[in-house]
Formats: sequence, C-alpha cells, structure tokens
Amino acid sequence: MTRKSKRIQGKKKWFALGGAAAVVLLGLLWWKSQSLQGTKASSQTYTISKVTEGKVASSTLLSGSIKAQSEQYVYFDATKGSNPTVTVNVGDQVSMGQQVVQYDTTAAQAAYDQAVRNYNKIGRQITSLKTTGVASAPETSVDESTGQTTTSGITTQGTYQEQLQALYDAQADAQGEVDKAQIALNNTSALSEVNGTVVEVNNNIDPTGKSNQAMVHITSEGKLEVEGTLTEYDLANIKVDQAVKIKSKVYPDKEWDGKITYISNYPSQSATAATADATASSSTSSSPSYEYKAELTSDLGDLKQGFTVSVEVVNDQQSLVVPVSALVSKGDKNYVWLYDKSNSRVLRKEVTAGDADAKLQEILTGLEKDQEIITNPDNNLKEGKKIDKPQEEKTSSEEG
Repeated sequence: MTRKSKRIQGKKKWFALGGAAAVVLLGLLWWKSQSLQGTKASSQTYTISKVTEGKVASSTLLSGSIKAQSEQYVYFDATKGSNPTVTVNVGDQVSMGQQVVQYDTTAAQAAYDQAVRNYNKIGRQITSLKTTGVASAPETSVDESTGQTTTSGITTQGTYQEQLQALYDAQADAQGEVDKAQIALNNTSALSEVNGTVVEVNNNIDPTGKSNQAMVHITSEGKLEVEGTLTEYDLANIKVDQAVKIKSKVYPDKEWDGKITYISNYPSQSATAATADATASSSTSSSPSYEYKAELTSDLGDLKQGFTVSVEVVNDQQSLVVPVSALVSKGDKNYVWLYDKSNSRVLRKEVTAGDADAKLQEILTGLEKDQEIITNPDNNLKEGKKIDKPQEEKTSSEEG
C-alpha cells in the first residue's frame, strides 16, 4: 500500500469517528432537552378555589323621566252629554270616585224618572191583584219634555196565577229600564280615578272640536316614579323588584333609591311604528323598546315632575361564582377543571357561564357550591390527569 493511500484511509477513519461523536452529542442534547421539559411540566404549580355564592359587579344604565305615580286627564266626551261644567278648582284635593265634571242632566234625568214611574205603576197593579183579585187598569201618562204618551202596566187576562206571573215579568222588564236609565244618568258625570291634586282646569271647551280637549288634570303630588324605555337586550338583565340608583343632572351630587315595578311584555306602539318606518325606508331596523317604571323608595327631596334622570339597575342577585381565570372557552362551549382531593386528579366539566366582572365569573349551570376547581388551567391538563397538590386561594366573595 502506498503512503498516499494510507493518508486517505486515515482521514476517512477520523471523519467516521467525528460523525459518530456528533450523533452521540446531538442525542445527549435532545435527551437533556426532553428531560428539562418534563421536569418543567411536572413542576407546574396549580391553584384551586371553591365554588362560592357571590355577586358579579355588573349594572345596566337606563334613562327616564320623573312622573306622578297616579295621574289622570279628564277629556271632553260628547257621548256623556252637552254643556259640561267643571266642579273642582285648581289646588283642590280630590279622592277616587269624586265628581270633577258634570254634563247637562235634563234628558237623562227625565228618562230615569219615567222609567221609575213605569216600574211603580206595575208594582201597584201587582198589589191590587193580590188584595182584590183584580189588577188595576193600565195607566197612561204624558212625557212633558217630549209630549209622548206612555201606557204602563198590562191588561191582564186568564187565571189569577197567569195574571200575577205576567205582572212579575212586566215588573222585571221595567226594572231593566230603570237600571239602564240610572247608568245613563250616572254617565253624565266624570269622576276622578286617582287620589290627588287638581293641577289644571279648562272651562273653555269647543264641543265641535275634533282634537282631545282636557278639562281637568289631576296628579298625585308626593308620589313620583320614573318612566322610560329599555331595549330587548336589557330585558335579559333586568327584572321587576330589582334595586336601582337614580341620579339627576340638576343635582349631580345626590342619589335616590328605587326599584323596578313594571316592565312591559310588549314593545311600545311608538317604537313599533318607528321600526316599521325605518324598515320600509331602508334595509335596517331599530331595536324595539319596552316601557318600564321604577318606584322611588327614598325621600323625594328636590326631585320634581318632568326631571330627566339616569337609572342604574344594580345586580344584587346571589349566584355561584368562580375566578374569571378558571373558565376555559372552546368554540361556543365553556369548561372548568374540577379537582378531586381523594385521588389528586382533575376532571373537565362543561358549564353555562353568566355575567362577569374583572374578578368573578357567574356560573349558571354545571357546578355546585364548595366544589374545588383549578383557577389557573393550561394546556397540560388532561382528563383524569394526576397533579401535584395545588395551592389554595380564595375568591373575592370569600374574602369579603
């Protein structure tokens, strides 16, 4: 073998040894990397907390205006009669059922009187039949206002019992006429439907006018409420009897307490009409609005009718809560990881999430109070995985 061939074979040998060493070195580096990753994963420290009851610090802001809790406008009504006269004055205190307007009663009173006379005449016929065995003859009268002749009573024929029954039937009919005449007479008066104060009176009514003409305005001063509208999105978060905080720009440093007393089940007519118009004129439609009312439960102070106010609906509902960090979302589903102390394993649990604030997440379904959950879950958690003993932490509701 020549000297040149020996040199070439020596170089090949060293190259082979170097390559083998490089492979070993890379293998060692890879093993060390995996070992470090495993050590890092196994050293992950999880924290747990209990499912507790608490309140999520969320609220809804509405607007409204201050109005009387009880209010009535009495409008001119031609069906009640003519020549209406207001029987109260501005400043009068009126009670429910009190007369506030009186229409002309001439025709209604005459009809009532005539109906009563007819009823009484039949009553006399019944008395006559029972005492003498003979019914008195029908009586004829003339209505002075109309000149119309009216015959009351009946001409009785047949047996005594047949005559008496016929008179009883006629008396029942006459009573019906009296009742109808009484209703017509009562309807000549307009009555107050609320307890309150007369704040407006109008005696200058045009009977031929086509528009509604208010003759009396009654309001319950000292009993005020907030009226306004809310959207379909607010309906999910607001319920009757929820507490509210009321503020006015007129008095920015003051606040009044109240509660929601009414939420309409149907959108307001004006909102529906506006939505229909918007839909007809363009491709967009506005959200419908629903009327609401809120009662003031604190001292009225400086609040007056007509004030525009803001209404903050406070969430005071107790519910199950967990730290916000405990919730894991995948697609349209939400989960938390339960921790089982008996075997140190974790279990993924699907839940229904509600409202949330900066710290707490409301859980509507899927959990029970005092269950323990992982508050800092990560991708290393697997169903049934055994983990080192986690650290315990408290939720804000427990600390409070």
